[in-house]
Amino acid sequence: MNAPRIKSKGVLPIVVITCLILFGGILTGARIHGFSFTAWHSVIDGSPHREVFFNKANRYRTDDWIVMLPHMLAQQADQPPFATENRLIGDGHYNMLITCAAPVRDPMVLFRPQVWGYFISGDIGMAFQWWFYVFGTWIAVWLVLRRLTGNDEWTSACGATALLFSPFFQAWALNCTPTVIFACGTLFSLVRLRTTLSTLQLLLSAVLLAWFGVAFLLTFNYLPYLVALFYFIVFVFTGLALTRKSNDITDQPAPGVGTGPTIPDIYADAPLRKRASLTRHSWEKTRWACALLAVLCIIGMGAYMAVSNWETIAIIRNSDYPGQRFSSGGDQTIWHLFRGNVLSIKPPPEWWDFNPCEGAAFFLVFPLVVAALLRDWWRTRKPPNGLLLGILGYIAFLLIWNLIGFPELLSRWTLMNRAPPFRTLIGLGIADILLLAVYVSHRQQLMPASRKDYVTPWIVSAFWITFHVALGFKLSGHFPNYSINTALIGGLFAMALAPLLYLAPRLVLPAIMIASILTTYNVNPLARGGTAFIQENSLSQKIRSIDQEAQKQSHQPVWIAYGDAALPNLFRMIGSRALNGVHAYSQLELWKILDPQGQFRPAYNRYAHVVFEMPSVPDDFKIRLVHNDSVAVCLHPDNPRFAALNVDYLLCLDNQIESLDRVSKLKKIYSHAGRHIYRVERPP
Repeated sequence: MNAPRIKSKGVLPIVVITCLILFGGILTGARIHGFSFTAWHSVIDGSPHREVFFNKANRYRTDDWIVMLPHMLAQQADQPPFATENRLIGDGHYNMLITCAAPVRDPMVLFRPQVWGYFISGDIGMAFQWWFYVFGTWIAVWLVLRRLTGNDEWTSACGATALLFSPFFQAWALNCTPTVIFACGTLFSLVRLRTTLSTLQLLLSAVLLAWFGVAFLLTFNYLPYLVALFYFIVFVFTGLALTRKSNDITDQPAPGVGTGPTIPDIYADAPLRKRASLTRHSWEKTRWACALLAVLCIIGMGAYMAVSNWETIAIIRNSDYPGQRFSSGGDQTIWHLFRGNVLSIKPPPEWWDFNPCEGAAFFLVFPLVVAALLRDWWRTRKPPNGLLLGILGYIAFLLIWNLIGFPELLSRWTLMNRAPPFRTLIGLGIADILLLAVYVSHRQQLMPASRKDYVTPWIVSAFWITFHVALGFKLSGHFPNYSINTALIGGLFAMALAPLLYLAPRLVLPAIMIASILTTYNVNPLARGGTAFIQENSLSQKIRSIDQEAQKQSHQPVWIAYGDAALPNLFRMIGSRALNGVHAYSQLELWKILDPQGQFRPAYNRYAHVVFEMPSVPDDFKIRLVHNDSVAVCLHPDNPRFAALNVDYLLCLDNQIESLDRVSKLKKIYSHAGRHIYRVERPP
């Protein structure tokens, strides 16, 4: 490719990919996954997490066990299953194509492979999704690194593993990985399309580009990652395009000639040069035509998705969150970006204004690589190639966005206003791994040094160590009970990377890989199944029996859960309809019943965990914003607005029963493990 060719040691990508897919299939068949789904035990009845056999579930991973997985399982529980509109959530017309990558009977599911397992069962779905995250990320990053490093197998494998086990990826339970997988797949397809000399490979590359491009576009439900990684593709591919092709660009056959001579071979024959020029011109036209068709396919599928779901998209665009969440950048500091170099090794006992997810970051070493590149340039008088400059350009782009910001007009036209700086850290972490991997692999091709330099490495190392000492002081002052000694110990590993990069550069990436594995292997649990408990626990069985009795009379009961953010999401997983829980977009038809004048619209016009609370008196009604993504509805069952909701049953915790017991229209019909069900009595 455009990178210097390093002879592969017989590792065929198809063999590696096949082995990983088979291994993933075995784990999926065993229903093993790494989600913290068993946290539902604590919410429902406090029973032991028997499904977990390694580590423990993390309750702070609410994005998984409260938000995403209940949405997935709601598609199975609904009747008919896997509809584009789920009747169990919110107003009963809940769009499942836009809210998340859910299993839906729609052509778009072909571009969301992470959810295919749910069409078999809930447990298979969770396992398939988890191992798609794991092995999909490793394979996609590995293939890209092989291309960028010229088949440097060792560096590529270490880089892919280091990224997979990075504190950022693991703390977020890999929920960012679909965007990463499809971004890497898009980049890989672009590179193949640009360099292949085989007709069959060209067509295959165009198909892959179209598929990965559409799949990447369909991760729009979280725009910050999509925007950040779009520019990752642009910068890296531009860098590759600017890199001069080497004579050994490929060992593939020429177009339409089978295993015959390649174009460079034809050039060697002077009488055929004119014919070769025409062949090359025709071949480039074919290449551009394939690329254009792939791009048109991506645009067409995106347009179809937008037009067919425009009503929901308009609601989200006009919402206060995330629709009107705009940024002009510049709100991060150096310590925000480099905190992972210290906190990844020795995390604080209390995260203060972070949680373990928000506080997680990457091991970043790009300043060291930049210094090494400048030193090599001075010593060899040969500047870095276009690929390295492309990656460096992307890093500079993100640094400006994070530390300085863009003018409002520029941030809007580049769509960076949709990517808050703290959410673009994912791009910086990926670029850091790529920069280090490409530098290490290219360094072997450097010309002999024309100038000697033994001082610069130690000066750079001294500055790097000093920076981490200052970083340790900053972090120890920010986090409670986080001493300077602890911070300095946490920074020792990052400090040691500076001299290591100069003394043994090929060991830096393996060192980061090992450190990442050792610091994150116990972050996520390994569990087997989990949906059986959701269906078979006493509370769920009671709710389902109530629903079944009502359905015999052709009635679908409507539920509300009081006083808890998690419990309302149980209903959707077992086939019951609940008004509250997580609403990925504002359920305006539902809110019109409670707030016809729109007085409280700024509070509920958003993605939100909707919680019902019991006010002291019936007339005390309000809807208030608790957090940016949490809304509390203070509604008394004796309030006329409650009657307008046509609620049949209430579910609550112990802390609500004293107030609810005093409501004459409510009759308690079930109590177990601190969970209580009330029936709403209506006049005959």
